[in-house]
Amino acid sequence: MKKNCYLCPMNQKKRKEYITNSEKKEALKEISKFVLDLAKLVFAGVILGSIMDMEINKSGLLIIGGLIAVILIASGAYAYYVAIKKY
Repeated sequence: MKKNCYLCPMNQKKRKEYITNSEKKEALKEISKFVLDLAKLVFAGVILGSIMDMEINKSGLLIIGGLIAVILIASGAYAYYVAIKKY
């Protein structure tokens, strides 16, 4: 008598599950929303950090924070563009 092995896939039928295009589109839209929200939070952190009277390098904060925010905005916009145009 053969026993089923639940840890190894030898006795189980191989199933292939594919992600549909509509699921990919929704996932890319959610990723783009998340990345754009991160960009908003970074931008708000840069503004709040520059307003507060702390001993920090404000020009470095503005340059690095602004660069990170721009990169996040560009990647979020690209993910949204791909979701709309490709799928």
